[in-house]
Amino acid sequence: MSERVVAIEPPQPSRLREWVPIFIWAAVIFTFSTSGFSADSTARVISPILKSLFPGISLASLDLANSLIRKAAHFTEYGILFWLLIRGPLKGRPLLAMALCVGYALTDEGHQLFVIGRTASIYDVALDSTGAMFGGFLFAAIGEIL
Repeated sequence: MSERVVAIEPPQPSRLREWVPIFIWAAVIFTFSTSGFSADSTARVISPILKSLFPGISLASLDLANSLIRKAAHFTEYGILFWLLIRGPLKGRPLLAMALCVGYALTDEGHQLFVIGRTASIYDVALDSTGAMFGGFLFAAIGEIL
């Protein structure tokens, strides 16, 4: 009599577990949208660091550097969000991942309408979306290299 061998597959992670890093990162982005991370608040931290690194920095250069650092944060936040989506629950669905990033950027800016010391900006939505798109290009480029 022949014996039938049944292969036992390892359990697949639950779908909810795949979303946990995204929920955590979305909460981080939401926290960055609070008054604690307004331009004035972050300048109180960034400006002394820049002044120590560049003792002769002008006030105009200091303001520009603060602004560039804040905009780089927008770009980076959404690049990371895209990566988390595309490496997790939306693997193989980059357009849906991009749509979720843009949608979250819109809601994030909408949230800032109600936060004292913050303003909503469609330009920040564009910057967030560009960060997500760059994340996609970077993901594809690294995939080609490896």
